[in-house]
Amino acid sequence: MTQATRDDQVPSPCIRLCTLDEREVCVGCYRTLNDIIVWRDLDPAGRLAVLDAADRRRAAAAGTGISGQAPAVAPGRVTSRW
Repeated sequence: MTQATRDDQVPSPCIRLCTLDEREVCVGCYRTLNDIIVWRDLDPAGRLAVLDAADRRRAAAAGTGISGQAPAVAPGRVTSRW
């Protein structure tokens, strides 16, 4: 079993599309800016809670009629330091 698949490890959902929308939600992984900042300090249960919330945001974005696409991005809100 590898480190990333051990039960006590929850890998980051980051897909290197680090761009925030007008609500400060990443259009790549659907985590909030705060979720991204605190990720490394969270225990596995906290990380799973963040992933559940991100999944709900992703589903809500898909339900807006823009199937499979990320929500519109506010101009100038690009961050790519991760």
